[in-house]
Amino acid sequence: MTESSDFAAAPVVDADAPTAAEVTTTTRAFKTWALENSLKRYGADKWGQGFLAVNGEGCLTFKAPALPELDLQRVAMVLRERGVHSPFVLRFPGMIVAAMERLHRAFELAAEENEYQGEHMGMYPLKVNQRRSVVETVVAARERCAYGLEAGSKPELLLAMAQPVSKAPLICNGYKDREFIRLAFHAAELGHEVILVLESMREVQRYLDIYAQGEWKATPFLGMRAKLYSRGSGRWQSSGGERSKFGLTTNEMLEVVRRLEGADALDRLSLLHFHIGSQITQIKRIKVAVREGIRLWCSLRARCGGLRYIDLGGGIGIDYDGSRTSYPSSANYSLEEYASQVVFEIGQVVRELELPAPTIVTESGRVLVAQHAVTVADLREVQGALLPVPEASPAEDRLITSLRECLEYINVKNIEEYFHDAVDYRDEALQLFSRGYLSLEDRASAEGLFQRIRMRCAKLIRQMRHKPEEILDYLDRAQVKYLANFSIFQSLPDTWSIDQVFPAAPLSGHGSAPAYNAEIVDITCDSDGCVRTFAHPDDNLKSLPLHAPPARNDEPYFLGFFMTGAYQDSLANAHNLFGRCHEVIVRGPEEDGVILGAQSIEFERGLWFEVKTGYSVQDMLEEMDYDVDSITQMIRDRHLGVDTTLGQPWAMGVLQEYPYLTRT
Repeated sequence: MTESSDFAAAPVVDADAPTAAEVTTTTRAFKTWALENSLKRYGADKWGQGFLAVNGEGCLTFKAPALPELDLQRVAMVLRERGVHSPFVLRFPGMIVAAMERLHRAFELAAEENEYQGEHMGMYPLKVNQRRSVVETVVAARERCAYGLEAGSKPELLLAMAQPVSKAPLICNGYKDREFIRLAFHAAELGHEVILVLESMREVQRYLDIYAQGEWKATPFLGMRAKLYSRGSGRWQSSGGERSKFGLTTNEMLEVVRRLEGADALDRLSLLHFHIGSQITQIKRIKVAVREGIRLWCSLRARCGGLRYIDLGGGIGIDYDGSRTSYPSSANYSLEEYASQVVFEIGQVVRELELPAPTIVTESGRVLVAQHAVTVADLREVQGALLPVPEASPAEDRLITSLRECLEYINVKNIEEYFHDAVDYRDEALQLFSRGYLSLEDRASAEGLFQRIRMRCAKLIRQMRHKPEEILDYLDRAQVKYLANFSIFQSLPDTWSIDQVFPAAPLSGHGSAPAYNAEIVDITCDSDGCVRTFAHPDDNLKSLPLHAPPARNDEPYFLGFFMTGAYQDSLANAHNLFGRCHEVIVRGPEEDGVILGAQSIEFERGLWFEVKTGYSVQDMLEEMDYDVDSITQMIRDRHLGVDTTLGQPWAMGVLQEYPYLTRT
């Protein structure tokens, strides 16, 4: 008897042992099955296109630029063996650089095709992800990708000021008090080309007051944020339009021009900015906004000779679900289509009016960093899994007997009739129990039998060409809940706050059929700590197909949430005092200039994991203004003279007994 490495414990008779060629064919067939079926099940053949695949062991693999294809299950296991337990965030910096290059190249090609004489310059908005590894990746690549930084607060401006001076501007958005504006003046003195984007009339006066205060070595340039009538599409469309939070009306923009002219500072006005929302789902909305924006720019250019930038703001959509539609979790255009449409609209107007072509500025950060991060959690236990149902007995209620008959005789031909009967029997049993007419054992039997009927229907319905919609809707509801060792509020805050959907899939098991359709619940004590919707190109999944938990603790079952690199780090909160989880940066052999930290792990030759340790319990208590030494001393004092199973030695060494309380 032989055993194929691709099909564990698959018996083969010796006389029929496969040849080497047949083994190769079998392996290839397995990989084909995995790609065409398992990836489709999770939608990863669409949303993971270009960076996600399945290998011969049925594990997900991640392909980042300039790195070998990585088995994510193996990565998680190696980290676990080295003491880096999930949850953790895997970061692939090469994905960020590749996105920067792709966007800039898209504008270069669009300029060539449309004979556009202006340039493109990208800005990375620090608010999208301020993590050091992310910002350093952007800064290292910005010269060859023509990228600058955008700051929306004083801490972000300080962070940007500390970076090497670049040819690209440093753009300042958001509310600006006097301290913010003075800081921008100092940034200009340090050599940065700073552009302060004016968003209210009071900011104009603050700038002019500081501008007139003294002999500055250098001064910031100015921009104006226009309040367009055009709006974006999707969840953030209210960011644009006449009722948007920020921006100047046409009258206010003309007043700004008059005030700057009166202060002999009109030459400082170099940029017109507008923003119609984040995650714009429809290309036609971008087209309309760019038309309105370039007309404003051209009208102002006749009065302001120094105007040379048109800043489109952010908003390029990410195709989270792979559907390439105008659905809120998708976008019906590519980066190349976006760039082509923008360049065409701007070029057409400036040629018509015989004006110099402006430098096109984009501030889209989501499209740069979303794909670079994968959040990994281990799944601990199934809640609501099948338990044995007692065998039939003469004493059981008629409703239980009827449910047994439904389970035994239901088939493709009678599925609608029998399923509806089963629902009625189950509901009646619950009502009888509430009135005191049904035993607890019968109620348990009713629940268990109905769950089995539902699972039987799920198998039968796959055989049907015309599937009953009512039953499909019922089956879409998750049968079980899978407990994941992480906090949604810390790792996926957008799922809780704005119902953002992320793609998800197990890291292993893609060579076998899943056992459950599950919701994911986290370890917080909050009922909102639950993921009930998962990105999929056909229709977002109301539950996630998952396998049975491993029988042994040394065989963890990992789940990956993908495209979590934008906003999740900065919006994370400490609900239940669960702090930031570990961060693992995957470094390739070509990154010679990167100085690896002390907690670096060599995965294989030339490939390193740089580990940033997450917050400990001690860190979180100190974050809430507690003195951890005082807390442990109180616990020790409580043990004096008290007989407990823990004993005085435990109290004296509480931090040593529970090492996860400390930072090490």
